[in-house]
Amino acid sequence: MHTWLFMMLMVFSLLSGCSSHVFVESNMKQKPIDVFYATDRNFIRESGADEFYGNDRDSLTFGVLRLERLPEHTIGTMEDETLTGGKRHDFVLVDKKLRIKKEEFFSRLFRDKEKRDILLYVHGYNTSFDEAALIMAQVASDLDFRGDAVFYSWPSTGKLLGYVRDQNNTDWSRKQLASFLRELAAKAGKKSICLLAHSMGNRELLGALVDLLHDKPDYKEKIRVIVLAAPDVDSGIFCRDIAPFLADDQMLVTMYVSRRDKVLRTAKDVNGYVRAGDVDGEPTVVAGIDTVDVTNIDTVPLGHSYYAYSRHVLADIHSIISKGLRPESRFSLAPVEIMNGNKKQIYWIFRR
Repeated sequence: MHTWLFMMLMVFSLLSGCSSHVFVESNMKQKPIDVFYATDRNFIRESGADEFYGNDRDSLTFGVLRLERLPEHTIGTMEDETLTGGKRHDFVLVDKKLRIKKEEFFSRLFRDKEKRDILLYVHGYNTSFDEAALIMAQVASDLDFRGDAVFYSWPSTGKLLGYVRDQNNTDWSRKQLASFLRELAAKAGKKSICLLAHSMGNRELLGALVDLLHDKPDYKEKIRVIVLAAPDVDSGIFCRDIAPFLADDQMLVTMYVSRRDKVLRTAKDVNGYVRAGDVDGEPTVVAGIDTVDVTNIDTVPLGHSYYAYSRHVLADIHSIISKGLRPESRFSLAPVEIMNGNKKQIYWIFRR
């Protein structure tokens, strides 16, 4: 009887092992994430609105949000994109310091002398303040980033039909972002700065960065990593006016592009020129900048926000920021050779 029972238990055990997955949750408590921000959006919280900041232009203000990652969160996902309402399956706002003085902001930011890096994120078009804050928290958490997370939120309308208005607001906001970058670099000391921009946020960040490096070329030494995700930037202007400021052996500059990015394909139709993050024939490849084509991997709807919602891309960004690896040392990438006139160039694709 005991032998028969034992054999039946073994059979059920084997069958269950073949037909289901076992998920083991860690009992390690997640530390709250302090997300610092600078924004030139208008403040609306005092009017009783659910959101903290609106989509109109204003002067530059600063603050800190403390968010807790919930156990339900999995890498590359975001169930809800509001800070003060909704289901909030992934991150919960547990504390906030809104509109603090600039001196207090930088004092808090540089309080921990042990943290080596600062990760500054600039969001793209059709993004609210809440969405930008949550994406910053999610990316910092998913990357297991050990430094200080900062995001810059310019006054995007947060609407699909707000493209032209958003584009105008990146131009308006560029000067204030350049000022913020200048002060961030000046106060960084031994800390290094990593920059991450998405979509139209690249237009603003790159413009501000060119302005900064034109005036303060020595500040390039403060910047260790630049990640350009799906840049909505004219590819011709990028190659002629922007890339020369970025190409540097001491700095890791990576541009992620895709042949399946429907947002950038539409942006080409609106603007009349191919965007740097789109692929029309061959990708935009510039000496000193690593171009990575993500077409081979599964991408999110519209193929545009893979930098936050693809585990493959997040893992690759982790290799850049945390390990300082060049493309040839990142196991998931393979080189592709192309000819540009008489010149051989290389870009990178994800292995299948």
